[in-house]
Amino acid sequence: MRSEPIAGQVRIGLIGAGLIGQVHSMMLRKIADCTDGAARITAVADTVPAAAESLAARWPGARAVSSDLEIINDPEIDAVWICTPTAMHRAATIAAARAGKHVFCEKPLAMNAGDAHTMQRALEAAGVQSQVGLVLRFSPVYTVIRVMARDPKAGRLIAITMRDDQDFPIRGAHPSAWRNDPALTAGGTLVEHSVHDFDLLRWMFGEPTRIYCRTRSLRGAPGIEDYAATHFEFAQGHQAQHSSIWHRMLHRPSNRRLEVFCENLFVACDSDSIGPIIVQRGEGEREEIIPEQDVMARFVEILLRERPYLAPMKDWFAVGYALEDAAFIAGLRGACAIDPGFGEGVKAQRLVEVAYDSARRRAPVDLYT
Repeated sequence: MRSEPIAGQVRIGLIGAGLIGQVHSMMLRKIADCTDGAARITAVADTVPAAAESLAARWPGARAVSSDLEIINDPEIDAVWICTPTAMHRAATIAAARAGKHVFCEKPLAMNAGDAHTMQRALEAAGVQSQVGLVLRFSPVYTVIRVMARDPKAGRLIAITMRDDQDFPIRGAHPSAWRNDPALTAGGTLVEHSVHDFDLLRWMFGEPTRIYCRTRSLRGAPGIEDYAATHFEFAQGHQAQHSSIWHRMLHRPSNRRLEVFCENLFVACDSDSIGPIIVQRGEGEREEIIPEQDVMARFVEILLRERPYLAPMKDWFAVGYALEDAAFIAGLRGACAIDPGFGEGVKAQRLVEVAYDSARRRAPVDLYT
């Protein structure tokens, strides 16, 4: 069992030196700099030796290896960051749990929700800590909008509309060719990108009770959709519409738009980071703008109240990846509970799987029945 807090530096093995592995390496470097060395990458594994060597070289003394098992079986490593293609998450997570390693796993957790639940059981049986990379929970704009929509003055929630779009992520800013390989990816835009949004909608607005989804594949391999439209019904009576799109506009930035209608409040944002936020209230004659600096001021207040252990990262509060990694490090050192835990990733993947089931049936699917 490895439930006791880590007293000193968290020694990390990074599995996967691709795009997201590089992002986490950069964030862990910022955490180390801001916390007098609370964390350090000591080994990097990748099936491409040059990729592992290049990333390991950024950490003095870190070694590059070709097999994740070399990291998992290393007694000098406390925790692993699993940043591989989706198909490899299950085996690495279960092996790491059995070896007593704490686990940070990127989303989606597995090729299907059943595998994700198997991984969760293995982690729980081993008594290790685990977190999932649901980074939008650390977004300034969504954190602020969540609080605004829950204010009693806003009235009851009525409707939410969200669009999530990016260029098909096999080139450009997201060069991950494996995302169009059915043997390596759990699906297309819905699970590989918008699992973030499904989790966000649940985190911000409550538990869905019914999902109706339609998908379409224009450019992807079989089973890899590049469009999905999903309708959510929630227990409290409000509803949400979600569109997930992988298009062919290379120079269009990855983008999200969120609109929220309450009885006395309209909120909208075209950024999933720091704003600005458009708002109209009650009897207000026109829309107003909450500028980025005010969004950040509100976010800082909320974050320091809800997650005070992140205070050392004050210069990086606008970067969700830095905050999610810092939260896991803090949890491993006993400063807080792990949030979002692995189970939240399992729930998000189950929602996506229900959406896929609805698309196959061409009919709504009820949850929790």
